[in-house]
Amino acid sequence: MNKIYLSLISICIGLSSCETKDTDTQNATDNSHKQAPILVETVLPSMKNFQKKLRVVGTVEPLQFVDVLPLESGQTASVLVDIGDRVVKGDVLVILENPMIERNVEALKVEASAAEKHLARLHEASKSAAGLISASERDNAEASAARATSALNTGLDRLRFLEVKAPISGVITQRNIHPGAVVENGLTSPNQTPMLTIASCAEIRVMLPYPERDMRFIYKDADIALNFPDMNLQLETKVSRVSAAINPDSRTVDVFVDISSPDCSIRPGIYVEGVLMGGSRDSLMSLPSNVRFVENGLPFASAVIHGVVKKIPLTILAEDKNNIAFSADGIDASTQFIITGRNLVTDGETVKTKVKK
Repeated sequence: MNKIYLSLISICIGLSSCETKDTDTQNATDNSHKQAPILVETVLPSMKNFQKKLRVVGTVEPLQFVDVLPLESGQTASVLVDIGDRVVKGDVLVILENPMIERNVEALKVEASAAEKHLARLHEASKSAAGLISASERDNAEASAARATSALNTGLDRLRFLEVKAPISGVITQRNIHPGAVVENGLTSPNQTPMLTIASCAEIRVMLPYPERDMRFIYKDADIALNFPDMNLQLETKVSRVSAAINPDSRTVDVFVDISSPDCSIRPGIYVEGVLMGGSRDSLMSLPSNVRFVENGLPFASAVIHGVVKKIPLTILAEDKNNIAFSADGIDASTQFIITGRNLVTDGETVKTKVKK
């Protein structure tokens, strides 16, 4: 009986020992699988020229506008235009009254006529009797007639200035004058409120504030598209000029485009978008777009450096539909970036790589 009992114990110990050996063998096999590096597909950076659309919202301004001031003092008799009226250079806008100028002109007419008649009589007398009229007397009469004529012309100019005329062609945008109002000569009182403001709508200027970072793509005569969505209109034109200064508050540079609108359909103040094609003049280091991933709003890529995964922060310089141009510290054209299998590995993990053809 004791022999049978001892045999059973020996068998159980043997089975337990075998089970332990099997478990150790399985664990060793599992550990060997876990330690095998994961294979990821990678790409190498390449040099590429980029073009991108630089789109900003701008403002439409008149190329020129004029605040109208009178060239003579007087009381407003009538205002012939109102806000929104189109005028042509030389059109009469406002008529003023100044009785003093009118009376002065009448007196100057009389003086000029008398001086001319006196000069004519002297000439007749000189012809009829030589030596009767001295040369100095004739010279004085001619000088008097010339002064009288000049004074009359000055008076007539002042009289004409009572008709305030349009200095440019355009549209009336402001009106600050009404019949009965007294105005001062704009040459001697330039700080008074303008009677009218005329804006030229035929020649207009579009101002587009582009970010400072896009300055490398912006230059005079660059191709640009102007989009007026409210008019369903798009114009292909060129940059007229670029500001020489950068706005320190907004970090933008002003780009100007001068265009014509003879029918005044493109009015100052209308909504406009400017689209400038930015093209890099030098080749930029680039990667496929799907290499990039975003964390906390910042772009990153996973690189494999000496067989170890490392998360690299990127500075995006430009991008198109399929590629991104970037810069990053410690990166060159031989650095491999993970394009397939990134979600299977973690930062700092050792991996095997296969470069995508």
